[in-house]
Amino acid sequence: MLAVTLGGGSGVKPIGAISIVALALLAASCGGGQSAADKAKSQACDASSDIKAQVDTIKGLPLASDSVDKAKTALQAINSDLDTIAAAVPTVKGDLGSQLKAANAAFEAQVQQIADSITSAQSLTAAATALASAGSTLSSSYQQAFANVQC
Repeated sequence: MLAVTLGGGSGVKPIGAISIVALALLAASCGGGQSAADKAKSQACDASSDIKAQVDTIKGLPLASDSVDKAKTALQAINSDLDTIAAAVPTVKGDLGSQLKAANAAFEAQVQQIADSITSAQSLTAAATALASAGSTLSSSYQQAFANVQC
């Protein structure tokens, strides 16, 4: 049997060094990552930030024919973010969970109302008019709903 040492006679055999590295990697992959609550908080807070970005997109749209499609895309992204928050809320610990739940419920109702007004418009002019008020309405609603959320 060949006994090779590391570090010029330190007495640590390669098998021992490999075992230590393997155990460290295993520990890092099992327990070194985010907890479920931390991961849920991160997902919910990222979704909340994305909602703000989508609202800003809608708010900044010009009155143009392609703006209605851009608004619909942004509203779909907001709905996806609201779903992400709703799925994460049960795992988020502390006050943040209840803050997110309340904000999500309040804002979701407003988003649905805005989406209905844009998609049910009978003409491009009516859709553009709905879109013009949608940006400021959503911005105000977002500020009210998510004001107490401390991500």
